[in-house]
Amino acid sequence: MNRCKQCHHTNLLMVSSLRYVFFMSVFPVVIAMAIGLLAEKIFFLFIPAIILTNIVLAKKKAPIILCKDCRHVETPQTRPAKETV
Repeated sequence: MNRCKQCHHTNLLMVSSLRYVFFMSVFPVVIAMAIGLLAEKIFFLFIPAIILTNIVLAKKKAPIILCKDCRHVETPQTRPAKETV
């Protein structure tokens, strides 16, 4: 059973890479679309770059484990490496 490394509670939330990409891309894509519609069409070219950047970042950062009790955040960079015997 997974437990928080700080408070040892089991009330955890796991953010997958797909969820990370979705939540980190929605607002910038909507803003790029709004500016593209209202001001300049060239902003539509930023949409694929926003999505691709977030996919690359998700591969490095996700899965993120959040403790709902103490708000401790654990990413692959902060997790200890698995020991090989």
